Amino acid sequence: MLGREKAKGINHEGQIRMTIKVSKLSVGLVPDRFAQYRHAAFKAMSDEQANGYKLAIYADSVEDKKGVVLLDSKFCNGDYDNGGVCWYRLKNISIKNICFWQRGLVSVAMKSEHDVMVYWGDAYRISTWFASIISKLRGKKVVYWTHGVYGNESFFKMAFRMTFYRMAHAILLYGRFGRNNLVRQGYPEAQAFVINNSLDCEQQNRIYSQSSDEAAAYRKMNYDANDNVLVFVGRLEPPKKLHMLMEALSQLNDSEQVFKLLVIGDGTEKTKLELLVSNLGLAERVCFYGACYDNEILAPMLMMADICVSPGEVGLTAMHSLIYGTPVVTHNKFSEQMPEFEAIEDAVSGGFYDYGSIASLVSKIGRTVKLINEGVICPDSCRASILARYTPSFQEVEFGKMLKYLNEER
Repeated sequence: MLGREKAKGINHEGQIRMTIKVSKLSVGLVPDRFAQYRHAAFKAMSDEQANGYKLAIYADSVEDKKGVVLLDSKFCNGDYDNGGVCWYRLKNISIKNICFWQRGLVSVAMKSEHDVMVYWGDAYRISTWFASIISKLRGKKVVYWTHGVYGNESFFKMAFRMTFYRMAHAILLYGRFGRNNLVRQGYPEAQAFVINNSLDCEQQNRIYSQSSDEAAAYRKMNYDANDNVLVFVGRLEPPKKLHMLMEALSQLNDSEQVFKLLVIGDGTEKTKLELLVSNLGLAERVCFYGACYDNEILAPMLMMADICVSPGEVGLTAMHSLIYGTPVVTHNKFSEQMPEFEAIEDAVSGGFYDYGSIASLVSKIGRTVKLINEGVICPDSCRASILARYTPSFQEVEFGKMLKYLNEER
């Protein structure tokens, strides 16, 4: 059994006997980075008294070039009661924003401290290949935490990824879509666990319960009573396809209804988007707010909007919007999506337009507004999937199920 040590002893008759010393399962977790939004989940997993296993996290403490906000290194102290976790720093070494080596990872694999090693499942990380092989040779269980298979990989890319994934005794997936594709490629179904993603739902629920008046005041101050307010939250980068949203807004405003857009975020596409807005004559209907990472400020802006629209990959935007009761519209080519698209339910908490079609995007936004006005889509229907499957407690439970499976398969 994992987490147990055999010890020899001599009984009173001089015979050798074996005793079992029971110890807590020791788990080493190596995420791609210690992103700030993961703190709540990793803290839940670090509750040794409640979970029955010991968790140590190994991650870089320096913000990477993708603009992902990392957790402050003050939490790297093991002081659980004051927010800290057992976190040791590694050094990510990247080329062209692709991490290929985590300095110190092989040394961690060599140690006998952990029974299970959970690695970020990126096949391009050469250090993970070495660390996985060493971990297995030393009798440890190896787990990958990954997006899985998208279904749009080339033959050679798929073969490369599957060779990597087959080294793992179990895999944690961000969604059912990636899991199903992985299983279709031959990975054992029993070894694939959907853990989803999460934000700090406890904090967000508190903010949500306290922000309705502020949201109403923000809307009244910035918009007319009959306006339909759209919002986008995220990085202003090419994969988000925000030019489609501007084009759709232009067509929506040719109808009898008035639509306005609030853009929350910053990125390389901002200047191009501002020029497009000007050329389309939408300057008075589009507001570029800038980046915002403060939930206290972000929540009222999301709550007052009618729909959050993400024409490209949706990612964490879906979770941010839905937890604050605002439906999400994004595209339906799931092989080009981030796993969080699964939190959206068509005609319940938003909808999916036909990939690449501005006409379909216009239609889906219009239909979503109609469903909101009819009461079919409401804040409670939007929040339901997040509260059920995208919380730190859900992730902790699924993480525990994976460890239980590994223990039973020992």
